[in-house]
Amino acid sequence: MFKWFSEILKGPGLVEEAESIVSDMLEIAYNMFQYSMKIVIEKAKEKENIYATDKKINALEIDVRKKILKHLSINPSQDITPSLVLVTIVVDIERLGDYSKNLIEVSHKYPKPLKGKYIEKIKDLEEKVQIYFKKTIELYKEQTMESGKEITEKLSELVDECQDLLEELIEDNSLNSKEGIIYSLLIRHLKRVSSHVRNICSGIVNPFYRLGYKPDDN
Repeated sequence: MFKWFSEILKGPGLVEEAESIVSDMLEIAYNMFQYSMKIVIEKAKEKENIYATDKKINALEIDVRKKILKHLSINPSQDITPSLVLVTIVVDIERLGDYSKNLIEVSHKYPKPLKGKYIEKIKDLEEKVQIYFKKTIELYKEQTMESGKEITEKLSELVDECQDLLEELIEDNSLNSKEGIIYSLLIRHLKRVSSHVRNICSGIVNPFYRLGYKPDDN
């Protein structure tokens, strides 16, 4: 116990260490998303073990929680807000890893090339998700509040776009049942990824009690 206590006092701040780990987690989750979409859309060859990468994110999430717990047990009145934000953000990052893993599983269920108007719309949504995912990572590192509000708003619009396309798909009777299921799963996953990235962005620009909401919501 005393050795553990002395190591904390000598080493760098635990909150700072946790912040650095979260930064790494965001990069890993972003790369997982890019990789999984290539597998699904382009039918690229699987060169990575997505399950091993997902386990790495899970391990890093646990590490962040441990560091925050240690910090608050010794400094209960210091850095409470960033500590709460970090342990909340890592939950969203962990879910992003899960959705990337799920996308690979969708590809396994439907190995044929994806064609038609819906796949083009899905590609457009994917490109937007990648853009704002990357902007959110930059926001986390730079902590620029004004751009954060704009990114959060754009991600909210992207969530709505995914929902609109999903509803359009549901009303389309020209697709066979398997195509409809695959496309709906892809759109649904893109919607959830957008939503979790928005939550992370919200955690950067909003006070803790407003995490997950738009900056201007009442």
